Amino acid sequence: MKKRRFLVFIAAAASGFTACSQSPAGGAPQPLASMSAAEPRWTASIQSVKEDRINVPPDSVREKSFGSAQWTRGTGPALSVINLTFSYSGPERDLAWAILFGSCGSASLPLVPLSNFPELNVNTGGREQVNATLSVELPASGTFHIDIYKDRTGAIESLVACGNLRQGRG
Repeated sequence: MKKRRFLVFIAAAASGFTACSQSPAGGAPQPLASMSAAEPRWTASIQSVKEDRINVPPDSVREKSFGSAQWTRGTGPALSVINLTFSYSGPERDLAWAILFGSCGSASLPLVPLSNFPELNVNTGGREQVNATLSVELPASGTFHIDIYKDRTGAIESLVACGNLRQGRG
């Protein structure tokens, strides 16, 4: 009797393992890794831009700035989220930033108006982090970068730092 119960238990367990390995539609088994594909995201390492040495006074101090960004899918179909961390040694406390088409150094327009990006309010330690939801769908491909400015003009003269966004999965 104990042998018979053991065999019934083994048969039930084997059929349970077989059922778990089937896809929901009853098709061929799929590896577990492919069932939970990682979300796409864009990342950037942000660095200071080189100043124009011709127009810089000899007694000026070069500002040091650096940071990182992660751009991911938002909660809605036309939303994305960016997490931006930035350290800045310059005198300005309110910095503007934007995501733009192309690579660092290319003249282009932001994905959405500059006023749609929240300001970076740099604290006394020179570091700021902002999480922002943008009204733009996370792109599947393309070339993008982040520019950080001393003011809201978005002019090349006020550019502090830049970082190319690279696509990956996380």
